[in-house]
Amino acid sequence: MPNESSRRSARRTKYLFKDALLKLLETESFAYISVKDIVETADFNRTTFYNHYIDKFDLLDDVTQDFLDRFSDALQTSFQKYYPTNKMLMTKTDITVFDFIYQNKNKYDLLLNKQKDFLPNYSQKLSETVLDRLMDTWSSQVDMTDPSFKAYTKIFRYVFMGTIGGWMAEGFSTDPETMTQEFVDYYNFKAERINKHS
Repeated sequence: MPNESSRRSARRTKYLFKDALLKLLETESFAYISVKDIVETADFNRTTFYNHYIDKFDLLDDVTQDFLDRFSDALQTSFQKYYPTNKMLMTKTDITVFDFIYQNKNKYDLLLNKQKDFLPNYSQKLSETVLDRLMDTWSSQVDMTDPSFKAYTKIFRYVFMGTIGGWMAEGFSTDPETMTQEFVDYYNFKAERINKHS
């Protein structure tokens, strides 16, 4: 059984392979990137690569899943308190997901746009991740029928993903602090109107 030191070493090695692939993807299509290119960029040998991955597609799967997991964590951290039946107004300091996306904007653009021939369903997978994570995060807190809860979460997902999509289309020209504030203002405007009529 591997000890903590060897697990840490394996995580670092995999991180360096993932980082190498992302660097190569900035200038090259995945189709033209070889395992040789990856190991040379990461400064490892092929044996080390095959100790961790079956092939370059396995590495690409690890890169995309890693981003989904980290995105999902940022999403949960941001919105866990803002479930459908909670009348609390959104606080800007809670919302970290826009910072996460901005810090990873090159990776986001690479995976959703520049390499879409090899990741044709990645945008859909990201959207499904948002829906699944929010439903999982909110399910124990809401007092709603299942269809109403799912409908609310779907609409919230569409608004959120639409906001991110528009931001990306503009080349992330708006800073994340402003994007966060605009999203919070929109959410709170809707919440205040609902609170007034309830």
